[in-house]
Amino acid sequence: MIRRHERHEPRPEPKRVVRRARKGAPVVAAAPPRTNAASVGRRQPRSLTAFRTASRQARVWVRRNWLPIAAAAVLLGVLAGAAWTWQSPLLRVREVEVVGAVTAREGDILDRVDFRDERMLTVSFREAERAIAGIPLLASVEIERQWPDTVRITVREREPWGSWEQAGLRYTIDREGYVLGHGTPPPHSTTIVSNESFSLQPGDRIDHHAVDAAAAINEKIERALGTRAVELTYSPDEGIRVRTADGQTALLGDSSGIAYKLAVWARVAEEATALNITYSTIDLRFGNRPVLR
Repeated sequence: MIRRHERHEPRPEPKRVVRRARKGAPVVAAAPPRTNAASVGRRQPRSLTAFRTASRQARVWVRRNWLPIAAAAVLLGVLAGAAWTWQSPLLRVREVEVVGAVTAREGDILDRVDFRDERMLTVSFREAERAIAGIPLLASVEIERQWPDTVRITVREREPWGSWEQAGLRYTIDREGYVLGHGTPPPHSTTIVSNESFSLQPGDRIDHHAVDAAAAINEKIERALGTRAVELTYSPDEGIRVRTADGQTALLGDSSGIAYKLAVWARVAEEATALNITYSTIDLRFGNRPVLR
């Protein structure tokens, strides 16, 4: 079978008419070619365009203001951490410990304070220290924080100074006259014998003027008179009475002017020896008007 191939003759291009502008006439730009809407897709919605524009502007603003933004973020982080710390149960008082209590009971100390549910950062110790200081056997108290959740109470108990005999019983006392109980006083300490008849309890305070007078007598009598005190007695009416190793007795009253009273006693003793005057008791309660008996 013989097939004939038909030749396709090229179609002649359409003739174009070119209009040339006359000399001196303004040149008019050709109109832009029409664009087929189907070839470029549908027109974008206005909302999407506005969103993209706002996002672009926001990125530009962030790049220009990154330092203040970072500082604000750090500040917010610090505030958030502080708020969490303030509300956190991890920084509340969980334990209270007592250090230094020997004679005083820990229970008596802990009964006077209440730190439950208190925050470690804001707990106040002033009222607690005042309450604990009311325990007579304690000389001082100090409260401090032990991080992260402990409050430590450090107490210093009163130290034995001498003895006080009353109503047939001997009590250990401290330098301020507080009764510490029936413990052993320090060796070679001062003993004061009272003529009062009632019993005492630990924490009671005797006449501190008597204790002050006894302490001053023991300290100054040997230098003033060349002797030592072997017995100190106390009476609410007479005050302190002292008996020396050479057999003399003196009524000194309260603790005021002990050094002056001893100086008067020494002067009277010199004059009595010179004048061959004997006496067993000298009353020095009236200062420069001693009375011999």
